Amino acid sequence: GVVGIASSLPPILLSVHAGALADRYDQQRILVSCQGATALLSFALAALIVMEAVTIELLIGWALVVGTLTALSTPAQSAILPRLIDMREMTSAVALTSSVWNTMRIVGPAGAGLLIAAIGIGQAFLVTAGGFALSAALIASLPVEPLERDGRAGETRLLDGLRYVFGDRLFLATIGLSFFTSVFGMSYQTLLPIFAEDVLAAGAEGFGFLHTAAGVGSLVGTLALLKLGGGQRAGPTMLLSAGLFGIFLSGFSRSENLFLSMSFLFCASFCASLYLNLGMVTLQMRVPDELRGRVMGIWSLTWFLGPVGGLPAGALAQWLGAPLTVMLGALSVSAFALILFTASADLRRLLRAEQSV
Repeated sequence: GVVGIASSLPPILLSVHAGALADRYDQQRILVSCQGATALLSFALAALIVMEAVTIELLIGWALVVGTLTALSTPAQSAILPRLIDMREMTSAVALTSSVWNTMRIVGPAGAGLLIAAIGIGQAFLVTAGGFALSAALIASLPVEPLERDGRAGETRLLDGLRYVFGDRLFLATIGLSFFTSVFGMSYQTLLPIFAEDVLAAGAEGFGFLHTAAGVGSLVGTLALLKLGGGQRAGPTMLLSAGLFGIFLSGFSRSENLFLSMSFLFCASFCASLYLNLGMVTLQMRVPDELRGRVMGIWSLTWFLGPVGGLPAGALAQWLGAPLTVMLGALSVSAFALILFTASADLRRLLRAEQSV
């Protein structure tokens, strides 16, 4: 648990600042530096494991540093995307990027388990180090035109991104929807072991099935975005999908059948993937280039807030029980989507995620 907090805390604290760095310095160099440093750290950890010299203190420190590198690289990864593609293909680019993440979410743990069984834990981390090194080399080879950076420091430049988001109702509604999903909706992941063990009596195997159902739902939702493109009515699609996410997750919270629970999680994850990726496209198509890193840093911050919501969800579950806690969090997302439908005409009238202003 401490290792998990150590890896997730830096992105929560540093994402907005990392976005400012992505606007001031070359994003390609940031990504190459972070991926290369992560490769070296993974190699060092692999060596310590093989030599049986690793300690929990070293592992926590490793998680903190790698989490910091993740925080620094995430806004740069989002900000560099428009420099690599025709902006008319933004929906496909976001969907393909998300599909890779969701695919690895499904096959990654299984692949790691097979590697550990075949060659050992330390040797498996050597494979991880090689993957990050390959990533750094591939990013370095991209033919990206350099951008001029003024390099001026100051808190005012950092606050420019916050002012822009809070001053634009469409951006505020889109990022708010992601915030509510991460903090209140996705907190069910913290309580999933309770559902597998106590509610469904499915044990570790059932826990794996539930996770897989959610991962497959996210992947299918991403592929559906490829089919939909920007969507003729992107705003209403986002709001409807967010509302349905809460309803399906509420259904999961009340289910006592494993197959039905898996079906509800599949549908909820499908909806979440659809509206969150549409939100990403909306931001990418509308944010000014000079603010892209800072705005995407704020967006990425919402994605890292899931563990924050898990803490009060765990405490509330001890008082109300896991099913009622998950249902309350899920319905709060649906309620927020309904509020946005009523209050945010900009989002309600958004016709295409790819439409620029």
